[in-house]
Amino acid sequence: MSKKRPSSFPLVRALVLGAAGLALVAGASFRASAADDVLRVLTWEGLANDQWVKPFEEAHDVEVKRTYVGSNDEYMAKLAAGDTQYDVVVIVSSLAQPAIDAGFVEPVDLDRIPNFGQLYPRFQKLGFLRQDGRQYGVPNDWDVLPVTVNADEVDGCSFDVLFDDSYSGRISMWDDVATLGTVAAYMGYDNIWTLSDEQLEKVKQKMIEQKPLVRTYWSTGGQITQLFASGEVVATLSWSYVTEQLKDQGVNVVQCTPERTTAFLDSNFVVSGTEHRDLAHAFINYLISPKVMAQVYESSGFGVTNPKAGEYLPAEAFARSIMARDESFRRNINFWREIPRRGKYLEVWNEIKAANVD
Repeated sequence: MSKKRPSSFPLVRALVLGAAGLALVAGASFRASAADDVLRVLTWEGLANDQWVKPFEEAHDVEVKRTYVGSNDEYMAKLAAGDTQYDVVVIVSSLAQPAIDAGFVEPVDLDRIPNFGQLYPRFQKLGFLRQDGRQYGVPNDWDVLPVTVNADEVDGCSFDVLFDDSYSGRISMWDDVATLGTVAAYMGYDNIWTLSDEQLEKVKQKMIEQKPLVRTYWSTGGQITQLFASGEVVATLSWSYVTEQLKDQGVNVVQCTPERTTAFLDSNFVVSGTEHRDLAHAFINYLISPKVMAQVYESSGFGVTNPKAGEYLPAEAFARSIMARDESFRRNINFWREIPRRGKYLEVWNEIKAANVD
């Protein structure tokens, strides 16, 4: 099948997304608001904070209207629905190619994103962010999925804690299909995004066995942070952002990286048909500037893609995170990639959440 993106709109082919079969139908439009003073951004918590967004708004005399999502499939569904308007969207590595193929996003003009040349070489050459020799995604941040635990309540930190009945009812898991791949890796599978039906069934049963221990499946960083701060949850499959937010609130938490870890990469894209193309490019260039990258790192703990961010941080800042790993680690990271049977994975994930257990 051709990998070329549609050459014009309206789009005439559908992209099935998830168990609900959300489809992009002919005639759908993704044009941004005609208002010149609003840039609409679809993103994650922690990637567009007031600390660095406000200076951009003041410099460009524009409002950056941010919509936050809680799962990867949620923002793809929003784009597919065609009834909500955005100019810039953050897309995870596993959905980059589907978004490009569906025509949700358009190529960027790297001449208008000079900070791209400052990124680590690995991040400038990722094939899943390119198509037909053109760059679509601009890498922004990356992280493994760590385990976060309350050090006052939990003895040690490892993935095993998430299956320890000593903490029954006080464990949480991220409500995202990526959790299936992470648990599959924990179980010893290497083909975590291409699991067979038999392998998926084993992962499903493992997570159903875990379910009596689970307080909830969380969808936003704010939700799990509140559950931790209240003491309702003491261990979770997490984001580094969650760990940093809890530390800021004075909660004694630590995080650890599973031995068989998975890693995501978030990239900024320009939404197809935007009427704010120049402003979208300016915003993306600003987001990967060294100073903003440093602010993102301090706020979230996520790995950054611009090494010059270190010039705006204390000398020891990277020592406490995945940024402390050497260049060979970054060079060999196996980022989440497209899940060929994403619909099947979502079906299994929904079956886990719906399962009745005593």
